[in-house]
Amino acid sequence: MCITVNTTRSSDTPEDQQKRNETIRKLFVKRRNIEYVLQYSNATPFLFYKGKYRCFFCTEPIKDPDVLREHTKIHQFANLELVIFDRTKTNRNRDAAVKIDITNLTCKLCLQTINGLEQLIHHLIIAHDAEYDMSVPNCFLPFKLERDQPTCPICDMKFVFFEYLLRHANKYHLSHDYICDVCGTSFQGENHLRMHNRYYHREGGYTCSHCGIRLETLSKKTLHEKNVHLANLLTCQYCPEIFKSPYFKKLHLANVHGVAELRIKCPHCPKVFPQESLMSRHLRRVHLREKNVECPICGDRFFGPYDVKLHMLKHNGDKNFVCTVCGKKFSKKSNLNAHSVIHTGRKAFSCSACGKEFAHRPNLKLHYKTRHPDHTEGVTDNTLTNIELGTDYGIVEETV
Repeated sequence: MCITVNTTRSSDTPEDQQKRNETIRKLFVKRRNIEYVLQYSNATPFLFYKGKYRCFFCTEPIKDPDVLREHTKIHQFANLELVIFDRTKTNRNRDAAVKIDITNLTCKLCLQTINGLEQLIHHLIIAHDAEYDMSVPNCFLPFKLERDQPTCPICDMKFVFFEYLLRHANKYHLSHDYICDVCGTSFQGENHLRMHNRYYHREGGYTCSHCGIRLETLSKKTLHEKNVHLANLLTCQYCPEIFKSPYFKKLHLANVHGVAELRIKCPHCPKVFPQESLMSRHLRRVHLREKNVECPICGDRFFGPYDVKLHMLKHNGDKNFVCTVCGKKFSKKSNLNAHSVIHTGRKAFSCSACGKEFAHRPNLKLHYKTRHPDHTEGVTDNTLTNIELGTDYGIVEETV
């Protein structure tokens, strides 16, 4: 492999030219390192995009890791150097590590079984005189892809979803040697740092699109617009209510003030929605009871991927939401919020018939059934408003 690139720019200082040449040298070495490992081992390179594994060579989406490994074999005679160049040519990808599956890792030259990526690299250097340059970090990000439990081969942690494993690996198993002088954020490479500075700390600052004031960083501009200008946009024009987003404001206008253009009524129940798509989703989830996504562990079926992720908490047992008062742990934030009522005494649901207040919606529904079976107006108005505005989402206290 040989490379000759003219990187001279008329405005460059000698220091700039030297720095640019060093960046190009490291990128060249990184590509060569990647080629060595992929050519002389059975490691399977892959991409991950929109929740699916994708073939490193043809980008075909593949859900099953076993199928991904078999599929990759059809590209064994591909021009590896050209493919690696294509996968590392953009500014975003130059610093990114190539993701590889090292399940049942072996050396192709001597068929020796290898325990991990680091051991493979040492083996190639010592046993086969490979010119792998270990001074260039972040060439690879290794994984062990299993259908139900993708695993980090470095610390042997298992995950239910690959997204969580990827986040873990990026945070704990890649070098972050490039530090932003302004905010202190660390990055894997110079290109990522340069893009960060260009986006968040550009020269001249950032101008507010509403009032024209200049702010030093993008985050300060965003915070200024949210607190100063968006606060007015998210205030109800009919009452003093303030909302977290335009979506909640629309729900409020539709349910509380009856704004006609925002009242798209469900044909099967009294609920109303500010958008046709939301009403359609409600119809499919609640009335048609569509369940098209299956849990890979127990086979239970759910409406969508988000419901499966919530359900998977039952299998992995994670309880990351902790009550700051009594220390009790919960797997869902909604369960923690429901539990916190015990300490705050807040009662957000009131009966429109007798005025009695309840902390949880199911208790209010039970109250209507037992005390006011013929009174339906309260259920339609107050309860639905609270449901849609997100003040309560269901079970009184479920510690999954």
